[in-house]
Amino acid sequence: MSLLQELNDRYMEVHRLKEEAFWRNKMGLAAARDGEFAEREIAMKNYISDPAPITSIRAELERTDLGSDERIGLEGWLRYFEANAIDDPEARALQNAIIEAEGRLEQARRNMKLGFVHPQTAVFTEASSVELSLKISSAAADDERKAAWLGLKSIEPHVLNSGFIEVVNMRNKLGRMLGYEDYYDYKVSVNEGFSKKALFDILDELEEKTRPAAERLVDAVAAKFGDEAREAWNFDHYTRGDLTHSLDPYMPFSESFSIWGRSFAALGVEFRGAELTLDLVQRKGKHDNGFMHGPRPAYVRNGEFLPAKINFTANALPGRVGSGKRAIETFLHEGGHAAHFSNIAMPAPCFSQEFTPFSVALAETQSMFMDAFTGDADWLSRYARTREGERIPLDLIKKIVANDHDMLAFTLRRMLAVVYSEKAIYEMPEDELTAENILAAARAAERRMLCLNDSPRPALSVPHLLSGEASAYYHGYVLARMAVFQTREFFRKRDGYLLDNPRIGPELAKTYWQPGNLTPFPELVKQLTGEEFSARATVDLVNTPKEQVLQRAEADFAREGELPQFEGAVDLKADITVAHGDEVIASTAEGLSFEDMSEAFSRWIRTLEAKN
Repeated sequence: MSLLQELNDRYMEVHRLKEEAFWRNKMGLAAARDGEFAEREIAMKNYISDPAPITSIRAELERTDLGSDERIGLEGWLRYFEANAIDDPEARALQNAIIEAEGRLEQARRNMKLGFVHPQTAVFTEASSVELSLKISSAAADDERKAAWLGLKSIEPHVLNSGFIEVVNMRNKLGRMLGYEDYYDYKVSVNEGFSKKALFDILDELEEKTRPAAERLVDAVAAKFGDEAREAWNFDHYTRGDLTHSLDPYMPFSESFSIWGRSFAALGVEFRGAELTLDLVQRKGKHDNGFMHGPRPAYVRNGEFLPAKINFTANALPGRVGSGKRAIETFLHEGGHAAHFSNIAMPAPCFSQEFTPFSVALAETQSMFMDAFTGDADWLSRYARTREGERIPLDLIKKIVANDHDMLAFTLRRMLAVVYSEKAIYEMPEDELTAENILAAARAAERRMLCLNDSPRPALSVPHLLSGEASAYYHGYVLARMAVFQTREFFRKRDGYLLDNPRIGPELAKTYWQPGNLTPFPELVKQLTGEEFSARATVDLVNTPKEQVLQRAEADFAREGELPQFEGAVDLKADITVAHGDEVIASTAEGLSFEDMSEAFSRWIRTLEAKN
């Protein structure tokens, strides 16, 4: 057996065991066992942090008779182990201790009795963070919105008292033991290939150039609704509440599966034989955030493409206002991740696993590119329909487009608020790392970014900060949004349109997806767009006059019917299962077509909606 095959086979086994335990744990399945995921994660970390394979790989790469694929595969493994290896036994022991501490923290967060106290009855009602966020934006009464926000905010003292400070200290210690400024610097450097300083040089410029637009927006909303608009529980409601209600009939949850399939098929997106498991509806005991994970990374073995196995999940709430839009966005977002990782075709799974040294920004660009369609006038015109088939009116589309444009700078800065909060936490000296100081640093970052009295989503209620894999990660969403605007601008200039453009899927598959983590993120963006990765397209869009944006929306709406439309049966080249915990709702393994799956999913969702 060649060294490459040995490395591939061994990795696939430890990765599979860890990911299967991860899914059972996060989904709250009957087969989940306390502590199993931490055990598997430690075994995985011990394997990938072992520096021993580096010597063997380097020796093998000295051979002159290696084939091209074997050389590329071994070079990929060398980069992988160099990014993950830890020589110091003390540092490796600390890494294991961090995983165990993160497991305890996650357990404490999952067992938290989260909810809100009704302002009129003083009765406590249990609610997930997703439910609380929906209530903050959609509840008619301000005291109910405030109650929901206080419920969301209660996560912060809970996690601070449940080991978060200990985890931060341990992570920082590990980062410094490995030669980095702190844990944030370590994570950015190994994932993105550049330092924390280089990252924040980019983000500081973006922050500076979006600040005036965000200040104008908040001042305008406060001038219209009064200074109470600056309160965290009011701002989302005043800026999106009415639109959420108006749009709701045109984005029915029950049609989200069908919309996803038709939209992806029209773009020419395929999954190359991947097995997809989708678990999309909120339930007690389930992880409180959507994600995509791949228990079987795709790769090429001896010239044969081995398809991926991928799980993705969400916390949708059928029957709630706005749940349909959220479901459609989730299908496109997590489906974008799944399409990306299904199409990586390299000679080793180290190129197609979604962790270090895979670029967070690259991964998030693919998902955010797909969910961005839901804000386009022509996409809404084609896909936003009531269950009875009534088309969304142009006046409502114009309101959505205008609002999205008004909110663009603020939305970017909303992500930056999380990023700068987390940066401040990891830069805090250990002797100053107290609950009081952490909250003060987070509030300062949030107020500077958002120009509000507080953030609608307090920093420590964001689950990424608690998770080992997603900590020091959130900047990836900001970089990805910049890449999305640059990529969309490229396709629009080249082809004249984005909606159901059948050239987009194959182009993304060839340039962004197929190489996996072989090529640095900024270089891939340049390869596709022909332009250096930068914030230029983003800043240009932020500063485009709203009248111009609306004119383009009207033009896109008017010519939607002239653009190519996908005809025929949907075939995403995937085996798809829709599950709800241990229950299988529908599966192509039962011989169902995509259209059969769509109908089964629609019936199931309508049944759930009738109960709410």
